[in-house]
Formats: sequence, C-alpha cells, structure tokens
Amino acid sequence: YWQAARQVGGDFYDFLPLDDDKWGIAIADVADKGVPAALFMALSRTILRAVAFSHNDPAYVLSRANEIIAREARSDLFVTVFYGIWDPATERFTYANAGHNLPMHARANGDLASLSGSGMAIGVIEPIEPPLREFFVSSGDALMLYTDGLVDALNAEGEEFGMGRLTSAFHAASPLGAQEIVDTVMGAVREHTGGEVPFDDQTLVVIKRDAD
Repeated sequence: YWQAARQVGGDFYDFLPLDDDKWGIAIADVADKGVPAALFMALSRTILRAVAFSHNDPAYVLSRANEIIAREARSDLFVTVFYGIWDPATERFTYANAGHNLPMHARANGDLASLSGSGMAIGVIEPIEPPLREFFVSSGDALMLYTDGLVDALNAEGEEFGMGRLTSAFHAASPLGAQEIVDTVMGAVREHTGGEVPFDDQTLVVIKRDAD
C-alpha cells in the first residue's frame, strides 16, 4: 500500500529479483514531502537498485548507497531505508536498517516481535556502518514493513494512531493472507483517522509465507 500526502511523495518500496532466486526488499522514507522529497526519493531508489543488483550484503548496499548519495546529492535531505534479502532456499531473511522504522515479524505460533538493529539514515554522515542481521521466515510467518506515516496518522482530536494500534492490528490479522493483512491494517488506520487527510506519506508492505 502506498499513499502520498501530496501529489508526489518521498516514500518508496521495491522488490528486486536477484540471482539464485533471491529477492531484495526495500522500504524507505525521505525526510520531507512534495516535489523535493520525490526527486530525492527517485535518486535514492536508483542508486539503491544499482548497488543491490551487484551485491548480496544488505549492510554493504546501504553503506555504499550512502557513500554515492553523499557525493552526488547537493541536498540537506536524508532518507531512512530498510533493505533485506529473502532466500527461499534457506528460509533466511538477511537485512540491514539505515534509521528506518523497525519491521515486525509475526510467527505462525502467534509470537510477535520487532526486528532488531538500526543504524544512521542515508545522507546524514559518511561513512555509515549499519549492522547486519538475519532471521528465519518459517511456514505461516508474516513480516510487516511500514513508514512512520501510519504510526503518526492523526484523528480529528490530534491523537496519533500509534505503535500500539499498529501492532495490535497486524497481530490480529497475521494469520490472514498478505493482501488481507494490508487491508486490515489500513482499515484500522482509516477508522482511527475518520477520514482526516494524511499529513505524511503512508507506505505498508506485508510479506506472508504460505503455510506448507
């Protein structure tokens, strides 16, 4: 799910088909809105893809993307990025996080946890060394990646949707299919905001491994 707060936005997500049937999965949020954010987003996405297609280390991909952006971009903008590589053959999901909201992992047995490990956002300082992490995605597990536009969504009284509601909505919907989880979580956000116009871009990516 992707919704810009204005005509164009600074959030993006991506799925990259890699060698050996692996998949690169990214979600990112530029710290601005509108045209400046959209332009910086396009640059960041292009650079991230170029590096990711030639390297299978998510931490290196983010570090190298930061190096290029710091050298090429003449801007005071920065972008938070979560980038992971899913390997179906080994069930491993290897990832690195450059300042982005930590994704949530719902296991088929009902356990729920945020992923660990976060480094500096891209475009702030050089160099960066985001930590490399990995976990296993088992049969029936679900993974939720999101931007802070969901957490910060306001109702008419100025109350944020918040991590508590986001966590509860994802946990309740996690036994469902990926699209149904997206629909449930975004339905909870819309119910909370009551039709208020989003002031920030909203992006949600759900990955669900089918039960064997």
